[in-house]
Amino acid sequence: MPTRKEKVAIVSVFASGTLAAAKFVVGIMIGSIALISDALHSLIDLGATLVTLMAVRVADRPPDAEHHYGHGKIENLSALALTALLFVTAGGVAVEAIKRLPASGAAIPFSYLPFVVLAIEMTVNTWRARALLRVARETGSQALEADALHFTSDVFSSVAVVIGLILSAYGYGWADPVAALAVALLIAVLGLRLAKRTMDALVDTAPSGAADRVAAALRRLPGVIGVERVRVRTVGPRSFVEVAVDVPRTLPIDRIAEIKGKIQSAVAAVLDDA
Repeated sequence: MPTRKEKVAIVSVFASGTLAAAKFVVGIMIGSIALISDALHSLIDLGATLVTLMAVRVADRPPDAEHHYGHGKIENLSALALTALLFVTAGGVAVEAIKRLPASGAAIPFSYLPFVVLAIEMTVNTWRARALLRVARETGSQALEADALHFTSDVFSSVAVVIGLILSAYGYGWADPVAALAVALLIAVLGLRLAKRTMDALVDTAPSGAADRVAAALRRLPGVIGVERVRVRTVGPRSFVEVAVDVPRTLPIDRIAEIKGKIQSAVAAVLDDA
C-alpha cells in the first residue's frame, strides 16, 4: 500500500502534468514567452515529482546487509537532481527571454484565458506546496521538501507572468520577456537555497544545535559526570548519534548498563527519530 509520502507525491504528479499542458497550449495560442517558460517550469516540476515519488519509495526501505544506515540518502540525491533541473530550467528560460528582448515591440493581445489558467494553477500549487511541506516536516523528507519548494516557485513565477501579461496588453511589449527573466531569476535563487541544504545533508553536516542539545540533556543524567564527545549525522529523517561520556570509575557494571539505557532514552527525547 502507498505510504503517506507516496500518496502526496502521486497527487502532485497528476496536477503537474495537467497544469503544464494547459499553460503550454495557452502560451502557444497567445505567443507569450513568459507563459511558455512557466509551462516549461511546470513540466520540469512533473519530472521532479516523478523522481521524488521513486525516491520516497526507495528511502522507506529498512536497512539491509549493504546499507547499514538505511536508504534515506536516496532522498538527498533526489533533491540534488531536482536542484540541477531547476538550474537547467532557469538557464533555458533566461536565454530565450534575452533573445526576445530586442524584438519585443509587439504587445500580446489581451485574453482572459491565460489569467483563468494561471489563477487555477496558483490555487492548486499553493495547496500542493502546503500539503507537501506539512508531510515533509512530519516525516523529515527532504525530497518532499524539495518538491514543495518547486511548487512554491511556481506560484511566484506565475505572479510574474500575470504582471508581464497585463503590462503587455497595455502596449508594453518588453514586459513579457522581462517577466520570463524574473521567473528565471526566481528559479535560480530557490535552486541555490535547495542546493545548500542538500549538500549539507550529503556531507553529513550536523543539524544546527543538535549536538549541544544532546550534550546538555546527558549532563543532567545522574551518574554522568562529563560528556567527552557528541557526533550527530542524519540519513533521511533519522539521526544517528554517537556519544562518549565519563562516569565514576567505582560504578558496578550493572549500574553502567542502566546509565546507557538512560542515555539512549535522553537522546531519543531530544531527537525524535534517533
